[in-house]
Formats: sequence, C-alpha cells, structure tokens
Amino acid sequence: MIALYNKETNNNNNNNKIPNNINTFFSKTRRLINKSSTGLVDDQGRNRGFLQQPSDILEEMSKYFKYISEKGIANLANYHYSGVDNSFCGNKFLKHWWNYCVNFTPLWLAPNIITLVGLLCNIGMYLIMYINCPTLEEGAPRWCYFAVAFLIFAYQTLDNVDGKQARKTKSSSPLGELFDHVCDALSVAMFAIVMSATLRIGPYWTFFSFIVGMWPFYLAHWEEYHAGILVMGEFNGPTEAQVLFMIIEIITGIFGSEFWTYGTSTSVGIIATVFVSIGAVVTCLQNFSNTYKLENRMAFSKCLLQLTPICLFTGLIVIWASVSSLITEQPHLFIMTLGILFAYIQSRYITQRVCHDDCSLFYPVFVPIIIVVFNSILAASGHVLVSEIVALWILFSIACAQFLIFSYFTTQQLCDHLNIKVFTIPYPSNDAPSKEYKNSLLPMEDGSSYVSTNTEDEFNPNEIEEI
Repeated sequence: MIALYNKETNNNNNNNKIPNNINTFFSKTRRLINKSSTGLVDDQGRNRGFLQQPSDILEEMSKYFKYISEKGIANLANYHYSGVDNSFCGNKFLKHWWNYCVNFTPLWLAPNIITLVGLLCNIGMYLIMYINCPTLEEGAPRWCYFAVAFLIFAYQTLDNVDGKQARKTKSSSPLGELFDHVCDALSVAMFAIVMSATLRIGPYWTFFSFIVGMWPFYLAHWEEYHAGILVMGEFNGPTEAQVLFMIIEIITGIFGSEFWTYGTSTSVGIIATVFVSIGAVVTCLQNFSNTYKLENRMAFSKCLLQLTPICLFTGLIVIWASVSSLITEQPHLFIMTLGILFAYIQSRYITQRVCHDDCSLFYPVFVPIIIVVFNSILAASGHVLVSEIVALWILFSIACAQFLIFSYFTTQQLCDHLNIKVFTIPYPSNDAPSKEYKNSLLPMEDGSSYVSTNTEDEFNPNEIEEI
C-alpha cells in the first residue's frame, strides 16, 4: 500500500510539472518573437531586427530609389513656373467657366486632390470603353458616349482649376507641377484607346493614335526644358483637342457609332484620325522650330540627343507591334502596357526638367522591353522561348511596379526637401482675416500665366494650421 501510494504521489508530482514546462516554453517563445520583431538596436537607436516595420523598410528603400540628384535638389531653390496659354477656346470661352468653378473650392482643398480626381475621371471613361469595346471595333451603348463626353469635360475643368487653386491658396510648388503633368502623361494611352474605340478604327490605328499623342506631349516638355517656359499654341491638345473629342463623343451618342464606319476602303473614323494626326505633326514641327531658334540654349545636337529615350521607345514598340499578334489578341493590355511605360519615361524627363537636372539617355526599364520584343521576334520565326501573353503580363507588371516606385519615392523626396505634403496644404485658422486671401487668384491676361514669387505674399507659418 505504501509503495502504491508513493508511486501515485510521484505521478502527481510529474503531472504538476507539465504546466510549468509549458509556461517556460511559451515564455521563451515570446522572448524569441519579441527579439526577432524588435531586433537589435544600434547606438543611434535604429532598429536592426528581422521583422522591421513597413516605414523602416520604405526608409531603407528610399536610400536606393533616388530619382532626383543632389544637383536637382539644389536647383529647386531657383524653381519658378512660367507658362503661356494661347488657346483660342480657353481664352475666349472656357476660362470664364474655370474662374467660376474655382470660386467654390475651399481654401483647405489641396490642388493635388483636384488633379487626382481628374485622373479618376479619365480612368472612369477608359473603364467604360474597356467593358463595352474589348476589341476596339464594336459599338457601345449610346449612353456610354455621353458619359465619356461628360468625363472629358470634367477632367478638362479639373485640370485647369487645380492650377488656379494653387494660386488661390498660394501653394504652388514643383511637386504640384510634377504631379499634374505625370497624371496627364498617364492619360495619353487612355485617351488614345477611348477615342479609337469611339471611332471604331481597330487596334492598329489605336496604336498609331497612341504614338501621335505621346510625341507632341514629350516635345512640349522638351521645348520647355530649353526655353524655360511652356508655350501652348492657339490650337493645342489640352484644350482644343479635348473639345474636339467631346464633340466627337456627343455626335456618336446622337447618331450612333455606325456613323464612323461609313466608307468602303477608308472609313470616316480613319479620316478623322488622320486629320487629328496632321495637327499633331504640325505641333511637333513647331516644337523643333521653336527650340532651334532659341538663342541661349546648348548646341542643338545635344538638344536632339535628349530625345534618345523617346526615339528608342518608339522604335522598340513599332517593331513589337509589327511582329506580334498581341496587339489584336490583347489590344487593351498591349496599349495600356505601352501607356504606363511611356508615362514612366515621360515622368522621368519632366522631373529632370522641373529640377533642371541632367537628362538620362537610357533607363533600366528598357532592358525588359528589349527582352520582350526580342522574344516576340523569335516567336514570329517559330522559336518560342516564353509565351508572348505571359511575357506581356510580366512586362505590364514591371511597368506598373516601376511607375509606382518612381511616383512614391520621387514624391517622398520632394516632400521631405520642401517640407510639404501631397494631399494637404496649410489653411487659415477661423480667426484669420479673409481679406488676406481675397486677391490670391490674380486676373490673367490672354496668353499669360502668373505664379507669385514675392515672399511677402506667402502664408505666415504662425497664422496657419495643418489638417
């Protein structure tokens, strides 16, 4: 009996030790997890652990993704925007509407928010056509064309109101100009697809329209890089071309898209595309002429050398479209991939222009483009390395990732240097006198623009607060 009692007692003691062992195990596990997540902290208080916070990871990445050189950052101290808009429709009619709209924008509304909403309008019009015109050759319900016309009008209005809001709130900055033009660059491919789908001209003419749209856009900033001023002609893309697009959409909504398919060998839609393209070519020639006539510029051969990226990009995509059937099998994916790649290349050049930085002649993103084009050439000759559709999706993913990385880290670099935020601006407190902002939106003469450089007109940091 005594032996049995002692045996049961020993078993009970062993059972009582199990919870203690479990507690010890979990305690050590917690310490290990905390050590891994917290990591080692160096003498400067920086976290060196295995599981760092997302902000720490982005901070480390920002050291490698610097798209503005130290020279460009230093040049921001001399930043001054100059622009001349000689638009016939803008100066005669539309400017009254834009000035009326800006009267209703509150002082706390950041201009970049207005710009972003305008980009969302373009995305909306593209999605309408993406859903209803998958091959860019079929007709859409008539309400789609009226909706697209309204969204183009909304985008045009917001694209002009954002600059007026910046002057109204005295928040003009290099970041605002860059953000505006980058959104415009991203919209080039969307406009080409939407208008081509409306005219029902097919994928190849859509590709042609995209090239016709991107070259005047690039050359306008190329001329501004050397002239120091952005000059918009009496008939320009941001105003007159968009007015023409709205008219085309309204006509299509009234009479139907079949109107543009009339014709035997050449349809009315193709004739309209050629007509618009002639205007774009004339604009490009004017950009070359204006730049050549500049007196205080670098050698014209060096000016032309800056066009290497856009020339290389154009050559590659023309070869790709000529050897691959992707343009007809996946027209939306194909054109939008090219559009995002163009937006990245254009945005890099705009950044260099805004910061008066040195121009790059080659970007790493050209490497995957060259590989994909070479893969399509081999596929056309019967030697398939990688499925073309897979290669297209990979390039689309690379283009999106590259564009987002550039956008984020360039914005962060500018915000850190200028000590501003992207979507919030200083705004007056409730007791601040309203007359201080009464004349912040200065009247502009036809064909002129104004950005205040008088430091006395700037906000007093002691009289404002941030949202």
